Amino acid sequence: MGRSKNGAKKNGVRNSSSSSSSNGVSNSNNSARKTTKTAPSRFSINLSVVFLLLSFALSAIVAFSIGWIARLVLLSHFGLYPTANAESTTSSNNAALVALPTSSGMSKKSISTLSGASGKKTSISTQLPAPTVIEGKEVPFTTYASKTFQMAGAATSNTLHIDRSDVLIRMSRSKKEFDGGPDFQGESVESGESNGEEGKDGWVPCESNACSRGKDLSTSNGDYSEHNDDSDDLHLPAGQHLLIDIKDVDSNFLNSEERLATAMIELINESKLTLLSYHCHSLVPVGVSCAGVLLESHVAFHTWPLEGVITMDLFTCGGGLLIPTLPSIERLFAVPGVVGEEEGEITQPTLLWSHKLRGFREGFSKGYVRSKNPLDGSLGRYVLGKLDFDIKRPLLSIKTAIQNVNIYEVMEPKSRDVNSYHKSLLPAEDEEYESAHPQHFGPDKILFLDGIIQSTLYGDAPFHESIVHPAMITHSNPKRVAIIGGGEGATLREVLKYKSVEEVVILEIDEELVSICAEYMPEWSDCSDLQGSDSESCFEDSRARVVFVDAFKWFIESFGKDEKVEDKFDVIIMDALDPNTSVEIAGGLYNDNSFVDSLFNGLTAEGVFVVQMGKSKMSTDPPDEIGRFKDTGLMIGALEQSGFESIHRYDEGHSHFYMPWSYLVAFKDYESRAGWHRTAPELQIALQQRLHKTKSGAPVLRYFDAATMLQYQLPSKAQETTYCRKEEYPWECDEWVGIHPDYAHLPAAEYLKVDKSGVGEHAGRGLFAAQDIPKGATLALDEGGKAFHFPPLTWDVVESLHSWADDNDDTIPFVEDQISAIYTFVEGYGHGAVLLGKYHMAVDSGIMLFMNHGCNGTYNYGWVMDEDREIQFTETNVDLINLNLTEIAEHLLNEAQVYSPAGERNLWHTLNSGDYALRDIKKGEEVLTDYLAFVGSSDPDELKKDVLSLRAQCAGVGVGEITKYESES
Repeated sequence: MGRSKNGAKKNGVRNSSSSSSSNGVSNSNNSARKTTKTAPSRFSINLSVVFLLLSFALSAIVAFSIGWIARLVLLSHFGLYPTANAESTTSSNNAALVALPTSSGMSKKSISTLSGASGKKTSISTQLPAPTVIEGKEVPFTTYASKTFQMAGAATSNTLHIDRSDVLIRMSRSKKEFDGGPDFQGESVESGESNGEEGKDGWVPCESNACSRGKDLSTSNGDYSEHNDDSDDLHLPAGQHLLIDIKDVDSNFLNSEERLATAMIELINESKLTLLSYHCHSLVPVGVSCAGVLLESHVAFHTWPLEGVITMDLFTCGGGLLIPTLPSIERLFAVPGVVGEEEGEITQPTLLWSHKLRGFREGFSKGYVRSKNPLDGSLGRYVLGKLDFDIKRPLLSIKTAIQNVNIYEVMEPKSRDVNSYHKSLLPAEDEEYESAHPQHFGPDKILFLDGIIQSTLYGDAPFHESIVHPAMITHSNPKRVAIIGGGEGATLREVLKYKSVEEVVILEIDEELVSICAEYMPEWSDCSDLQGSDSESCFEDSRARVVFVDAFKWFIESFGKDEKVEDKFDVIIMDALDPNTSVEIAGGLYNDNSFVDSLFNGLTAEGVFVVQMGKSKMSTDPPDEIGRFKDTGLMIGALEQSGFESIHRYDEGHSHFYMPWSYLVAFKDYESRAGWHRTAPELQIALQQRLHKTKSGAPVLRYFDAATMLQYQLPSKAQETTYCRKEEYPWECDEWVGIHPDYAHLPAAEYLKVDKSGVGEHAGRGLFAAQDIPKGATLALDEGGKAFHFPPLTWDVVESLHSWADDNDDTIPFVEDQISAIYTFVEGYGHGAVLLGKYHMAVDSGIMLFMNHGCNGTYNYGWVMDEDREIQFTETNVDLINLNLTEIAEHLLNEAQVYSPAGERNLWHTLNSGDYALRDIKKGEEVLTDYLAFVGSSDPDELKKDVLSLRAQCAGVGVGEITKYESES
């Protein structure tokens, strides 16, 4: 080491004490020396180093003693007595704890702890029950291994298990497997069916790959073709998981290791499970954690005594249901505690739970079909599997001769407040809003059939009103209605609201379901407040007739051939399986057209068919023909092939199905579209006139109205998007959807001008190109949306008024003049179409209305349905003698396609601005269109009249409506 200038080491105390120029330590020492030389002060106290050390030690001992005593008092208050030897916790080795049960099954046990090489032993005495075996249950041999870590946070550590040590020794010596022995075997041993003398005591040879933990794998093939569950096979990679959270539980119970262990064993025994062993810790300062190993899997829980909370999970392999164990769990673990000692108030514990199917079944179990397991459907996903419901009560779980029926009451915190619900249960005189209106605060009620959601209490009106009223209000006068399914009665309730209805036939396959719904869901079939109903129950209404039969077979047998002309239905409502379910019958119905053909044959000429379609489509879904919606594609194809002339899809998002719901309506007659596309005022008037009132004065409809119907008239954007993903790309997805990006959009003010038409002497005004207009360009697009529209029923009124005024010209000439002016303006400048089902008119609001007809196919602006057609229809080549209306309609009449979400959604855009330049139009050239395309009428007489008028005008011997009106005026 080097030295400093004064010869001392650079570091250490030595350097600081030897140098007068060092740090403050040496300075203070020097100062102390100087102080000792002066006379002592009269107030100075000299303390020795020994006195200071003894004072510090004594204070530490007193503080430690007080803390230790306080800790003992605190722990003893909660029933915990830490007596573990401190030496055992310092060992680096883990302790092995073994507790053997005595014959009493509930006795004092000594748990020995061997710590490390020291061999010192400590004992903890406690009262814990031992695992027991249900009498007569076969328990296969198991091995046991454990490792326990000594942690400061655990006050006690106990492990108890079935004693199998003797079995282990015998097996290792004889190389045989123990299958439970006579004490745990069933009738096969008692009846002497064991394999020889060896098998009588439970020992069987353990050959290569033959040991099965007491399970005969040769007979366990996982065949689910009949039972469709895994109740007979613990070896599937699948199971059930039950999660339970309970609050407001008695704190003393939650801190008692013995009481909790007893409750756990009772639960396992009542559940017919087998507890092989369990391990519990009492925690510091409070709380208990236990984990039990089951033959079927495991059970575990943890407690928070001060908060009154316990969380538990139970997992089992096999098919034994866990949900039936909930009453036992609630009785054994939801122990109420006194929270208000002065008042003696007791808060009842709240239990939250969820049940989930775990692992894999399909592909591992022969014959397993997910749709046949009610826990594998929407019941499992949206109710049983959710843990956050404030209330989740099974009202009924039963299997009828046809299907599994589950009815649950649930309260989801996102939509209902449990505190408000409790207030609603108070007496009405309590003057709380909730108690005066309890119907708004109760739990929801949900019906599941084979695990598939069917109806909900709060979604009852949106679902059933949206499947019934769009179809019923579209039909002009429905008298006979058929309902396929609808066993809960709500669909029938809505149909009976119509004054015109004379008979409703309900075709329900499950007679038990009708009785169940009447008992547990009476709100669905309640007609007591409906005027026109002669019974409190809708099923007992004199107009209703319930037939318990397979509706699909009934329709095929009744209307398989279109020979039966009587007893046909005006409306058929299919409130049964939607085509999106995984039930095999759903797809089979539409692979063979016989059922759909019978529906078509069973309808009157103006008949309407409506069906629920299940979950609404998302914009990211594939087209109907591919993936999980392929049965929907099959059904739509079958409806088209059967002869339905117009098919529509619509969605409803308020049915409480955890997702928007989709419906399909099909019209046998194309003109029914006119009723579907009515305006809001027309619809509202029809609803007021055609529905019965209620006796109480309450609204007869709780959800559906004219504004809601307007939303149903057009399909969703997702329907259009997925439709345009079809393998055979629909042409309308380019022609009708939006504005074509490749076309020029030219303003009328810059590219058009009005002048005398060159078509003929009597043609009147015409429209000319002010600049060159390229092929494909659209004109006056901004004005297209401002056109005057006369929907079918409105135009019917105009025509009726015009005819009436013409007949009464002599008595009311002024009225006739006014009505004739309106009629002539629309007929002369407007263009007709039948896209809305019946003839309707539209008149452009700008100068586009001056565009004239291009005679003999000379038009240069418009829209061509089939550009590849060699000869386009004109007024000169239409064969009026052999009139082929079907062929003309496909190319001229602008009829909507049978099913096209893209066409329907862009219907009004097509009416207003679907035309474009068919070729280049030079500056100064007259812009002409095809009036024949505006005829729009499918009436042969009207079509002939319009064609002859155009021929006369093109020949110069006739005039248009405007010229005629102006000349007469």
